[in-house]
Order: sequence, then structure tokens, then C-alpha cells
Amino acid sequence: MSTDTDRAAAEKAEADKKAAEDAAAAVTATATAWPIGGYTSLIPLVFLSVVAVLAVCVDVSTICVVHALLDHNQYVINAVHVMLMIYSWINLIEKLPIYSTIQKPNICRSFSNSGFAAALKPSPFTGTYFKRWQTKTTLWLTAMNVFWVAGVTPTGTIAPEQEKAFKEATVVFLGAVLSVIGDKLVDAYLHMRSAKDLWEALESKFGAADAGSEMYIIEQFHDYKMVENRPVLEQAHEIICIVKELELLKCELPGKFVAGCIIAKLPNSWRNFATTLKHQRREFSVEDVIGHLSVEQNSRAKDSHGKGVEGTSVANMVHQKNSNSHKPKGKNGVQQSADFKKKGKKTFKKNKKDEGCFTCGSVEHWANKCPNKYKKPGQDSKSVNMIVSNNESGASGYGNLFAVFSVWPSTDWWVDTGAGVHVCADISLFSSYQATGHGSVLMGNGASASVLGVGTVDLKFTSGRIVQLKNVQHVPAIKKNLVSGSLLCREGFKLVFESNKLVVTKYGLFVGKGYECGGMFRLSLADLCNKVVNNIHLSVNESEVWHSRLCHISFGVMTRLAKSNLIPSFTLAKGSKCHSCVQSKQPRKPHKAAEERHLAPLELIHSDLCEMNGVLTKGGKKYFMTLIDDSTRYCYVYLLNTKDEALHYFKIYKAEVENQLEKKIKRVRSDRGGEYFSSEFDSFCAEHGIIHERTPPYSPQSNGVAERKNRTLTDLVNAMLDTSGLSKAWWGEAIMTSCHVLNKVPTKDNEITPYEKWTKRRTTLSYLRTWGCLAKVNVPIPKKRKLGPKTVDCVNLGYAMNSVGYRFLVVKSEVPDMKVGTIMESKDATFFEDIFPMRDVQSTSRQESEETPEPAIPMEYYNQTHDENPEEDNEETLGRGKRQRTVKTFGDDFFIYLVEDNPTSISEAYASPEADYWKDAVRSEMDSIMANGTWELTERPYGCKPLGCKWVFKKKLRPDGTIEKYKARLVAKGYAQKEEEDFFDTYSPVARLTTIRVLLSLAASHGLLIHQMDVKTAFLNGELKEEIYMQQPDGFVMDGQEGKVCKLVKSLYGLRQAPKQWHDKFNETLTSVGFVVNEADKCVYYRYGGGEGVILCLYVDDILIFGTNLKLIEEVKSFLSQNFEMKDLGVADVILNIKLLRDDEGGITLLQSHYVEKVLSRFGYSDCKPSQTPYDSSVLIRKSKGTAIDQLRYSQIVGSLQYLASATRPDIAFAISKLSRFVSKPGDVHWRALERVMRYLKGTMNYGLHYTGYPSVLEGYSDANWISDADEMKATTGYMFTLGGGAVSWKSCKQTILTRSTMEAELTALDTSGGEAEWLRDLLMDLPVVEKPVPAILMNCDNQTVIVKVKSSKDNMKSNKHIRMRLKAVRKLRNSGVIALDYIQTAKNLADPFTKGLSRVVIDSASREMGMRPT
Repeated sequence: MSTDTDRAAAEKAEADKKAAEDAAAAVTATATAWPIGGYTSLIPLVFLSVVAVLAVCVDVSTICVVHALLDHNQYVINAVHVMLMIYSWINLIEKLPIYSTIQKPNICRSFSNSGFAAALKPSPFTGTYFKRWQTKTTLWLTAMNVFWVAGVTPTGTIAPEQEKAFKEATVVFLGAVLSVIGDKLVDAYLHMRSAKDLWEALESKFGAADAGSEMYIIEQFHDYKMVENRPVLEQAHEIICIVKELELLKCELPGKFVAGCIIAKLPNSWRNFATTLKHQRREFSVEDVIGHLSVEQNSRAKDSHGKGVEGTSVANMVHQKNSNSHKPKGKNGVQQSADFKKKGKKTFKKNKKDEGCFTCGSVEHWANKCPNKYKKPGQDSKSVNMIVSNNESGASGYGNLFAVFSVWPSTDWWVDTGAGVHVCADISLFSSYQATGHGSVLMGNGASASVLGVGTVDLKFTSGRIVQLKNVQHVPAIKKNLVSGSLLCREGFKLVFESNKLVVTKYGLFVGKGYECGGMFRLSLADLCNKVVNNIHLSVNESEVWHSRLCHISFGVMTRLAKSNLIPSFTLAKGSKCHSCVQSKQPRKPHKAAEERHLAPLELIHSDLCEMNGVLTKGGKKYFMTLIDDSTRYCYVYLLNTKDEALHYFKIYKAEVENQLEKKIKRVRSDRGGEYFSSEFDSFCAEHGIIHERTPPYSPQSNGVAERKNRTLTDLVNAMLDTSGLSKAWWGEAIMTSCHVLNKVPTKDNEITPYEKWTKRRTTLSYLRTWGCLAKVNVPIPKKRKLGPKTVDCVNLGYAMNSVGYRFLVVKSEVPDMKVGTIMESKDATFFEDIFPMRDVQSTSRQESEETPEPAIPMEYYNQTHDENPEEDNEETLGRGKRQRTVKTFGDDFFIYLVEDNPTSISEAYASPEADYWKDAVRSEMDSIMANGTWELTERPYGCKPLGCKWVFKKKLRPDGTIEKYKARLVAKGYAQKEEEDFFDTYSPVARLTTIRVLLSLAASHGLLIHQMDVKTAFLNGELKEEIYMQQPDGFVMDGQEGKVCKLVKSLYGLRQAPKQWHDKFNETLTSVGFVVNEADKCVYYRYGGGEGVILCLYVDDILIFGTNLKLIEEVKSFLSQNFEMKDLGVADVILNIKLLRDDEGGITLLQSHYVEKVLSRFGYSDCKPSQTPYDSSVLIRKSKGTAIDQLRYSQIVGSLQYLASATRPDIAFAISKLSRFVSKPGDVHWRALERVMRYLKGTMNYGLHYTGYPSVLEGYSDANWISDADEMKATTGYMFTLGGGAVSWKSCKQTILTRSTMEAELTALDTSGGEAEWLRDLLMDLPVVEKPVPAILMNCDNQTVIVKVKSSKDNMKSNKHIRMRLKAVRKLRNSGVIALDYIQTAKNLADPFTKGLSRVVIDSASREMGMRPT
């Protein structure tokens, strides 16, 4: 067996040797066939490569080939030996065991899909360049093999394995896509669970936004011009990048076209080269052109002979050209050509024509004919007010625009339409920065300044928008930071200069504003994103004021408050101290801190009781009790007469906090004082399951939280009393104030205040005022006199409990009813925080007051509201009579009315008999505004004129005429707004009455439940995108901030854009949770699935909710209440002043009998005689030729009846349409016709529109009345649609065109009816309760000629263009299946009463068919 094996091995070796010899011979033949010369040097390299590949990839037989090569070619002997050594080492390594440090090379490495996919992961999408991000994301998802789920939706039954694979791929797809969506956008798509829906939603929203930038990119491509001072190849690549952007937007340009554009855009110095390319008779691709440009550019750079590398500059800058100083000269001083070619050993000089101008570089002329011959270097007709120079000499030049005058450096930014680049002086303003160290700019005053670097600056406008400026030049010597207006325009921004204002927008969206200042426009910036947010430094005096306002807390806590933007930042001098703090606070070495606990609120309460060395308060209190929550450090303070009251106040504390937080107290920790050691206290804790923990004897540090709080409170009280000069008897007021402040400042090692932890609401400190300072308090209205002072001098004693007012001690009063020494609460006060009236009081008087406390208002008075005083409770309010008003009679010839008009101002409202109701309404409105964060107080921007505002008062009445509630609305004076400055788009859709009737009809047909909700202060919910400032409202001007204005953050009533912003907010809120918008009516939303769902109909702030069951409706109500301040009205009974009555069989009736009664009563027709018909057909109504009779009252009646006719009374639609044509000049005949309508309503007052729910088919009727009067040249159109047993849409109107026959009039009416039919069908198609597909709507017409014309495909009638267009429109509706035509007799045509006056029998019959019936 071994012999056979050896024989086989020998044969294989012989065959390998023979094959090697043949290969070597072939290689040798090839090598000898190569020409001797430049190519010979390539032989070693080729052989070296061959040997290397063979050494790595083949077996031992390679050695034979190598030896054969050695025999014929001496060039590669050494190289082959080296490769053989490498090969030997590789074989040795392969035979070695694999250790952790030595591994054999893996020549054929495996490809990892996961690694490739990770490399393809795109950067997060921020809302721009969607197509680019979409392409990258598609490649990434495809690499992960999950992109296929975005294009399919499983239908029917699928295998479990396929379903599992689909779900897993969907989860990966959703997670991957959401992970690469920016944080500001991802929240809107977290609810989506379908890959296809998510992908299509992104495409529909951002694909269209990208399409809007297509025209801008095309314009950029068209306007691109290559410049001389930049590498041509670099500019060509920029053109290709623009072309690629167009390809992403599906706007592909042919390659030949792009190549031709690159050639055409070459600069003048490349004109000969461009001409040479054009004369070559072949087509160039983009790659060909780039290759030629690369060769030519390298050749020119090589031949420049030290001319210098082409300077790197910034686009749109005018660069200095000093070409003469660096060009080499010939022997005779003549400049030699910089472009030459070699051919053999001879060098030919270039033609002089090709040299161009030495002054400007143009090849169109020579230097002696240059128009810039006598201009200074750098001077150019196109130069702007700064010029970039790359030469080291820093030669100066002058621009044609005015100079930039030197001012002190600041962080302000100024718009300069002449500047070609953005310039910044402060390096700290850059968000990214790269030092350059070369280059300079030439400013308008002729001075040259160095450019130290280039970077990016983020500008944050006061509107909240951030604009990123790129390629900003860092020039420390410049005195103003400049924003180039031309660069902003190239980026798509629009700058509008009007009067003294600048408005910046982008693609129709508001960005920010600027105002004229010193001859230039300064941008209104809220802050620079790279700077500290609050950069306003307080003076020493202001920092001391805030130190006093905060009850002398430490400066460290004040620093943290400044960092949180709760107070302005301040600069504290090293070693500075507060004299009162040093005198009053006694620091002591602290105990070792206990380890940190993580407890929930009310799990542990620390308590202690303390006295103030026997000094009684003004109310006779001796002790104060503290209760501190361990988790939040929120503190309560109670003042006690005796220690045994501790249990009483603990019960009060327990009841309040457990009710507010909906949690139970678990543990209470106190010392071993007798007040806590009593059996009553232990019994109470045991009864309620509270563990009472006591500290060990003589170890107060075990109750350190309460002890530390006591010390902090007493220290602050000492400092406050020392600063204010008040006697020690006022320590009760001081300790309540200091506790209030401590709850609103952060504790040690925690940036969140106790108040925020306790209430879950953001705290504010703007209302704080210095304790003990002078305050001028307004005299209450009942005690105010027309003659005499309007204020009294008081001392600030702190803040009222559970109120927005302050507590004051009256120290000087000239009002008889307000005595010195009394305490009052009020919000209307002016503070003088640097004046302390009680400081000058003699110490003797202080001691007397301390020894003998005056019986004053107890501390329990904190629970009373402001403007109340116990001494005033028994006094009657002055100036208001208590007698009931009676009506005096002057005989039968006079009508006497008691008119109570709505107030026109807040002062008038507060002085009216209903002042208490109006105050509640005003307070409710302001609470809604402040809770919603509608505005923020800020300094008025320079040059800005804020909008005014006013209070509007209205009494909302019930259907029976009684007052439902008093409403006060703060309204901005939007009429002063300017279009494209303060507002842009203002259109806001409102649900049609037809839509509401259709939904009510469907509710009757399908048994849907109908509920109603009302949005409180709806317009305040809209997010305001524009930057608008408004004056502070009357009655609510912040003390000490009278000069500030309200910067509106959200919409306010009266603004032009308020309705649109509210609708956008509501639409965004609903669509984010899966609601779908009806395409026919944008105010209808639905969410349906599994045979159940809800439909919402929005009419401004009234919402109708239609649902299949009560549970779904309640879920929708809960969702709306979480997002808006809502009022649940329960089952719908009144909508838009229309009563909804539902019978036992499920039918719905729309009734306005109360409205009819109100109209009849208002205009004096309550006792009129009823009429049988609304219109007398025998009376001919024409235009009045005489004097108008009571035109105002006529128009008021017609206007009141128009709403009735369009809402629930189609039986009077024709009469009101006819009479409304004569509002401008009514005569006797018109008045008689109008009175007939009023008498008809008197007899049919209780008629309502009833929907039985059957038949649930939409059917239409169309009719027209041709010219029935010689004075009437246009016909009348009438149509009506029924659904669910009642009319849902109707109209009676005058036609807009002249018709020459009855057929043309009927065709025009049918065209108008067809448009309504198409809209109704679209509405039903997009409602989930309607069975699909919706059949063609049957249109009944009583003119057979029209029906024949429409059904015929050809006609030969002589009609004008308008008639032919309407005929084509009706045919299109019929052929597309929207409508179907049918003939009906005139007597049965329900549209007939909408075109003419009819008899009583016809009117009654038609009304019953429309669903009109008495209730």
C-alpha cells in the first residue's frame, strides 16, 4: 500500500514540475516581448506582485515556477528570495498552535452583515434633508433585512412562522427608525405600531417639506459662478454636490447637461481651455470633465513658479488681487507666461494675447485698456464694506459703502446687507471654532483687521428660534458683530425692512425681528446659545435687595437660585458680608451628617417645638411648632399659645397634608418634650397607625432636621427684625414669612426646591418683597373718597396665607376708616424696598410694645382673603343702595326699560352692583392665563411698539333668558397687527352646520351616543410662532415692573392668528393619538376599529362626541381633559343655541323655539296674528324707489332670521333669501313681507327638524325658477338633501349668471346642487359608520330636457361658455358615479319651496317630507 502511495506522490510531483516549467516559459515569453524603455522598470514590480500572490494563495508547486523564473530573469532574483522567506514564515505560522497572542493570518475573512449595518447607521433626523436621510436609512434597514416590512401589510391568514418573522422584523424596524429620529420629533411617532404607517407618515410630512426646497436648489445651481481665486476642481465638485441634492429630490439632470454647465461656468482665465474642450467633436461625461480639469489644474499649479497656492477664501468675498507683485519676470522685465508645455527639449512662449490683463486678470483686454487701470489696489466697483485679503503684506483697500464706526464691543448682532461674510469679535460666542492664523478683512473705515479663525455661531432670537451662522470670521478688532444679509438670503431667509423694523422669515415661517438703532438694524436676540443664559449682572445694591427679599438666606443659596434663572445673576465681592447676618447668625460646627435616605413624602415627619425667650407675638403666641417632611423638606409652621396645643395643630396638619397628597403619614420623629410624651398624643398616633419615634434623652442631634430648621428660622427672624427695625413682638409674622421663603429655595445638595417636590409645580420668586419695608397700599374701594389720598403708608409683614396678596401693618393713614396699627391684606401696593419706616422709632417705644403686647389680629387671620379687615366686617359697603329698583310709569304711550349694560372697563365692572361676580370672572380668566403660561414679562425691545389689550365683559344667558354666568375675557387689540410681521396665515376651519346635521342624522340611524364638552379659554392653548409683545393688562400690572411688557408665548383672544393656532394645536393633539381627520371637513375627527369608535366634531370651542358606547366616550373625555382645560357638559342638549331632543325610539329633534320666541319678543311680534305661509306668492316684490323705511331694524330682523333659516328652519329659507336682497333700502312692501314671516313663525314656533334615522340614504332635490319678473334678470336656485328622515342640507339663492331659458336655469341649479352632492358624498366616505362604498347620490330634477342633455354624450345647443362648462361638470359627476339623475314631478319636488312662494297645502306637505314637525 505504501508503494502505491509513493508512486502516486512521485507522479504528482513530476506533473507539478512540468506545469511550472510551462508557466515559466510563458512568463518569460511575455517578458521578452515587452519593449525596452520606460516599461522595463515595471517588470520587477509585476513579478514581485505575482510571486507575492502565489506565495500566499497556492501550494508548494509554486517553488518550481519561482526557480524557472530565476533561470530566465535576473531582475527578480533578490525579490523572489525575499518572497520565499515570507512564504516560509507563513507556513511556519500555520503550523504553530493558536495562542492568544499569535494567530495565523485569516486570508479569506468572513463578511459580517451586522458590522456592515452598524457602519451604515445614519445620523439622527432633525427635520431637514429628509430625502438624504431616507436614502441612508433605507440602505441601513436593508442591510439589517427588515426594510421589507415597510411595504407590506399582512392580509388574511398567514402561517405562524411568517407571522412571527413579520412581528420580529416590525419591532426591529420601529426601534431602528425611532432611534435615528431627533428628540424633538420622535415623540410624535412613538404611538405608531406599524412599520408601513410610520414610514408613510414620515414620507407624507417631511417629503413635501423637502420638495419646497427644490426650487431654491435649482436657483442655486443656476446662479453658481466660478471665481478666480479658488481651485476650479473644488468648485466643480460643489456643482456636482448641488446636482446630487437635486437627484435626491427626484430632479435628475442629464450627465451631458451637467458637464456642459461645468464647462460654461469656468472663470475667465480658463476660457481658452473651455474653448478647446468645446471644439472636440465628442460628448463629455462629468467624469471626463473632472479628469481634464484635474490635469489642467495640476499643470497650472506646477508651472506657477512660486506664484503661491491658490488662496483659500470665503465665498462671496471680494479678494484683493496683487498679481504684479508675485509674478516672475523675464530677462527684459517682461512678464513671462505662466502656462507652457514641453515638447522634446524646446520651450515655446505663449501668445501675448493669452496673457490677459495684468491689473484685473481678465483675458478680454490688456492692461493699457483696463477700466480699473487708475483704481487703487483692492478697489472694485463690486466691493462691499469688507474685503478679504490672503497676502501677508496686509495691503489696504476701500469699499464704496459707509464705514463701520467704532463702538464698544458687545454681544449684539447687526444686519449688514453690504457685508459678504458674517463677522464676530468675541471667541466665546462660537459654538465651534478652527484657528486659521492668516487672512485679513478690510473694514469700511479703511482699517485692516486680522482674521484669527472661522467657526459657527448660534443666534437665539427672542421668538425662540435658533439660526446657525456658518463660516463666521473671528475678527477681534471689529467693534460690531455683523450678520451678512446676502448670506441669509442665499440660505432661504427673507428680510423685510419696513419703517424701523426688520422681520426675518424663512419659507413663510416667522424667525425673528430686529429694530433700527443708530442707523443700523440690531437683531432682537433673547440670548446667545453659547453664553450663560442669564448674563445680566446685578449691582451691589440690587444684590442686597434680593438678599433682603429672600429673608437673608446665604449667598451660596442665592448663587444656586441665579443659576436656575429664578433671580438675576450677581457678582459677589470676595469676603463681602451682610452686617445683619453677621450680627444675628451664630454659626456652629455641624454634627456628622446622617446617611442619605430615599423616602416618599409623608413617610417620615420631623417635628419640634420652640419658643422665643418668652417674647409674645402681637397675637399673644409664645411658641412655634415646626413639621418637616423628610423626603421633600417642606415645612409647616404653627404658632401656639401653650405647648398642649401641639396635638391640636398636628391633627390639623395631618388632615391637610393627607388630603392634599392623598397619602398617609407613617412615622413622626420628635424629642422627648412633654407635648409629645403625653398619652393623648400616643393614643392618636396608635389609632391612625402612625409610628411615633422619640430621640434618646439629651441627644438633640438625633432630631437634627427639626433642630436645624429651628435654628435657620430663628437666624432669619433675627436678621429680618434687625434690618426692618420692627420690635421683637413681630417675630410671629417674620417666622411665617421666612418659612414661606425657605420652602421656595433649594436645599443643600439639591437643585429642586421643597415647594416643587411638594406641589409638583414650578416655583417663581418674582413676587417676593423685602420684609419690613415701606409700602404704599391702595385704599379699598368701599373706603375710597373722591377727595383725599388714595393710599396709606404701611409696613410689609409678609404674604397672605392661601392668597395672592400681602399682609401690611398700617403706620400712617389719613383715611378715617383705616386706623394706624391695624393689619390689612391687599395686592394693590407699591413697595419702597430701601425704606424701613420702623427703624427710626425710639427704643423706648419698642420696649413698651414688647412689654405690653397690643391686642391685634391673630395669626389665624391668614386664612382670610385680601381686602378684608376684621374691623371692617361690620361696616356696610358705601355707595351701593340696598333697595330694589322699580319701574316708573309715564302712561301707555311710553315703553320703559331697565337697561343694565355690560361694563366696558375693569374699573366700571368693579364699581357695578355685580362687582363680586365680575371679580370672580376676572380672577378665573387670569388664573387660566397664568396657569397656561400665556406670556412672560420681559423688557421692551428697542423700537418695539407693544399691542394694547382690554377687558371684555359679557353675561352668558340660558335659552330661557336667565343669566348662566358672568364672563370676562382679556382681549388683545389685534387690529394693530401687521401682516407678514405679527401674523401670516390666519385661516381656521369651522365645522359647517351641514356637517353637524349629518352627524346627528347618522347618530339617529346608528344609535350613537352624543355627549358634549366645552374648552375653557380655547384660544389660549394655541402655540404662538410669531414674536408679539403686549402691554400688561389693566388691574394686573406687576409692582416694580411697570416698564416691562408681556411677550406672548401662546395665543390670546383678539390676535389675528389665534383661531388658527388653536385649531392647529387641537389637530396635532388628536392626530398624535391615532385620530383621523375627515378630508371633507377638517373639524371632524374619528377613531374606529372593531366595530366601535368615536367621532368628534369641533366648532371653535364646542365639541360634540359621537360614540358607540359610553366607555369610549369617557376615555376621550379623559384624554381631552388631560390636554386642555375642559368642561364636561354630559349628554348633549344644546349646541350653538339649538336644543337637541331625543325620543324613546332613538329619533333626534333640532328645536329653536326659544330662539324664535326671543326674536319675536325683541322686535315686538309676540302678540301678532299667525300666518299660514311664510311668503305670499301673489305679491310682487321689487326694489323700492322711495325712501328707506327703518333700514336698521329691518336688517336686524333679517339677520336674526338668517341664522334660523340656515340652522333648523328650511321652510323659511326662500322668504329670507328673497327679503335679504332689499336690506339696503326696504319699503312698505318689504316690511309687509317680513312681517308675514314673523307671523308665520308665531304660528309654527314649536316646529323642529326631526331625524327618525330612516331611510339612511342620502337623496337630493334640485329646482330653479326662471325669470318671474321683468325687473329680475337672474333666476333662483334651490336644492335640498335628506338623510335619516330629515333635511341635512338646503339652499335658496340667486343665480350668478344670466340664463336664457328654463332649461339653462335648471342646468345651473343642478350644477350647484351637484357640487354640494359631491361634498356630502366625500364627507360620508370618510366617516367610519357609513357603509362603503357610498352609492351615487340620487338627484331628483323636474326638467326632463336637462336630464336628457346630461345623459347624452353629444349636444348641439347654442349656449354661452358658462352653460357649457356647467353641463360638462354635471356630466362628469354623473359619469364618475357621484350622482345619478332621475325625473320627479314638480308637485313632489322638495326643492320647489326653495325657489318660489307656494300655497299652504304644498308648504305643509313639503315641510313634513323635510322632517319638520311640531314638538
